Amino acid sequence: MKFKEKLVEKYSKLTDFEEYKNSVIHKYARQSIRVNTIKCSVNEAIKNLKKDRWILEEIPWCKEGFFIEHESGRRDLGNTEQHKRGMFFSQGAQSMIPAQLLGVDYKSNVLDLCAAPGGKTNHIACIMNNKGKITANDANGFRMNILKMNMERCGVKNVVYSKQKAEDYISGEVFDAVLIDAPCTGSGLIKGNIARTKKLLKEWNPNMVDKYARIQMKMLNSAYESVKKDGIIVYSTCSMEPEEDEILVDEFLKNHKNCKNITPDKVNNYKIKNGLRDYIKIWPQYYDTNGMFIAVIKKN
Repeated sequence: MKFKEKLVEKYSKLTDFEEYKNSVIHKYARQSIRVNTIKCSVNEAIKNLKKDRWILEEIPWCKEGFFIEHESGRRDLGNTEQHKRGMFFSQGAQSMIPAQLLGVDYKSNVLDLCAAPGGKTNHIACIMNNKGKITANDANGFRMNILKMNMERCGVKNVVYSKQKAEDYISGEVFDAVLIDAPCTGSGLIKGNIARTKKLLKEWNPNMVDKYARIQMKMLNSAYESVKKDGIIVYSTCSMEPEEDEILVDEFLKNHKNCKNITPDKVNNYKIKNGLRDYIKIWPQYYDTNGMFIAVIKKN
């Protein structure tokens, strides 16, 4: 597994590179699920899965989330009866954070700007008790079909669909909250000795960051236009690059004086191990998950 010299140089300034490298090479991202409380209770799901010899460990920042493995070794969760019945959503543990920071309830009107394949959309629906309204937007037709299938499997009823480019999103509606899980370089997915890791390491290029950052800033501006006064924008990426993450959000806040950063350091009363002071940045070595960046912005 090769780490480019420029990546080593850059990441050494951002985190403990030896810890990071050791984690990437020797440890896989832990499998995890979030119980779909639209279909069943957490206790019902636990009982059902344990009966089939699944071992569960609660994720500290999400009371419906669990790290999961099978007694017999690594097995495909997608083929389980429980998955087919929509009892859970297979979702990275770090990805269970953004929806919880939107501050929504059963009366809310929410925009999920880059919704497919739907893990966070389903999480929002669970938080809202399948009430209120979620507009799930995704410009990609193939991904939109997957999103719709997942929402049907999970019994989500409070969703409408939109197929616009997130960076150009226009609507007559004003939303209580907007989630942007932005397309990115994906450098937070460099984890474990698997084909995807090798591909991402091979393709890692500092010049790619600028291309994504331009689109991401447009998405933040779209969210700003779509959210109400006193509304919330949650911006997340699976990138470790500051240009797509903290630098980008700092720049956005500098250009929007009526917005402020309100990112908490605790989620579900659990203090997240964090690579930043002002936002949340989870490096893959912290919890043996994929990496993620999250910022919470309030429009005043």
